[in-house]
Amino acid sequence: MTQGLIPKGRFDAGGLPPLLRDVVRRLAVGRLDITGGGETRHIWFETGQARAVASEAEDEKLGKWLVNRGVLDASRMAIALLRQPDGVRFGTFLVQEGLLSPEALTKELEALSVGIVSHMLLEAGEWRYFEGERLPPDAVCLDMTTASLLAAAVREVPDEKNLRTLVGGDGFVWTAQDALLLYQQLRLTAQEGYVLSRVDGTSTVTQLQRLAPMPTGEYIRALAALAVTGLLEIRPTSATRPLAPAEVETSGEPRPEVEEALQYTPQEQREYAEVIKLAAEVRHRDYYRRFGLSPGATQDQIHSRYLEFVKLYHPDRAREKHLTSLRSELAEIYSALQEAYETLGHAEPRARYEKSLASTHHVDTYQAEERRRSARSAVVDANVNRAKELLRAGDVGMAVQLLDQAARLNPTAETLLLLARAEFKNPMWSQRALDHLKHAVALAPEFTEAWLELANFWATRNQGDRQRQCLERILEFEPANEDVRAALESLKRPKVLRRRS
Repeated sequence: MTQGLIPKGRFDAGGLPPLLRDVVRRLAVGRLDITGGGETRHIWFETGQARAVASEAEDEKLGKWLVNRGVLDASRMAIALLRQPDGVRFGTFLVQEGLLSPEALTKELEALSVGIVSHMLLEAGEWRYFEGERLPPDAVCLDMTTASLLAAAVREVPDEKNLRTLVGGDGFVWTAQDALLLYQQLRLTAQEGYVLSRVDGTSTVTQLQRLAPMPTGEYIRALAALAVTGLLEIRPTSATRPLAPAEVETSGEPRPEVEEALQYTPQEQREYAEVIKLAAEVRHRDYYRRFGLSPGATQDQIHSRYLEFVKLYHPDRAREKHLTSLRSELAEIYSALQEAYETLGHAEPRARYEKSLASTHHVDTYQAEERRRSARSAVVDANVNRAKELLRAGDVGMAVQLLDQAARLNPTAETLLLLARAEFKNPMWSQRALDHLKHAVALAPEFTEAWLELANFWATRNQGDRQRQCLERILEFEPANEDVRAALESLKRPKVLRRRS
């Protein structure tokens, strides 16, 4: 696996983005504490992606932020703080009290996180890294990548002149040569996309501005956003030949609203299953088999297959709904591909590897896989049984963690349903629960209990059409279910509004 970060260190003004890019490259899991400007902030990471940001500065705490934004008035915030129970997060308490919806809380926390990182971008500071320290399971997770967080923070800096520090000198502008950074999922502004499309490694920062005619401030802001994310690099030398332009997605037109599907498509389900299977097996394959190649493959074939697989299994794909729960598995696959490419991509280490490969006596792969499958099955059974005990005792958080691990090791419809029901006990986990229910009915399309749970989910959100579709789906394979028929009939009856006397 990728080595962890140095436990502590210092950085100069503008040094935070390189530090966070290093976190991404190392697929780090842990908490980064950053002290600068007299304040300390905390960022939690999972496989290199920022999952939450918090600050000890009074003006950057959630309550003050909500008041300053006009989302909550000062008196209600004060009352909420007084009534907040021990062990319950302030944001979660606001949702429980009906002062904020889960969606509104997530949106405000993301905006607050961007603001906190924006304040740190141009400061010098020091860091301490606590490897393996995970975000508490009841905390709200950011629905954005580390790159998206950095780019958004640059867009928040009020004065473009200060952003020049993030760009560096007048070197040559290259597109990223690191595949992990190059293929990050990041929606760019129109200005950022235009600048990136003009980068070919042969123009300096000054020369590139002539190729991208726009006001100097806009150009510097766009260039800084691309530089902090690692999508482009500033180098002292020119490329020997023009580089191919990067593929970009800009945010010019708003995306059309897409109706949420009742279940995942067969293609999404195949991808989900393939990621789980490959993550469990990839470390046990030799370097060539990881790319689906033979020892006689050319360097061009190895390079092309590496780039193809990095795009296919990039950790950022965890932002796609059907892969949301597989962030760790995608990171494991990418790390194994990187390990293989570091050897096969260079002549001398490749020759040494082939020599060792020829002399190695491999164990029977079928027997080895059977042993791994048996071990996984034992862990899954133990996790599910223990989770049921914890749920009866009221310990939902630990039960969810055990069931989540069980569902990753062996994603059965029954385990996914149990996990979803546990997650529904916390309003902040509703979207995760919905994703797991979709996996359940994709795995077992005739699983009545999962469809009923889905119908209940849509009913609690006053989505009668979605509720009806779930119930109708049950009748397709269980036409004699009278309870479902009765529920459908009640949905068809018009609601009568009674006049108050």
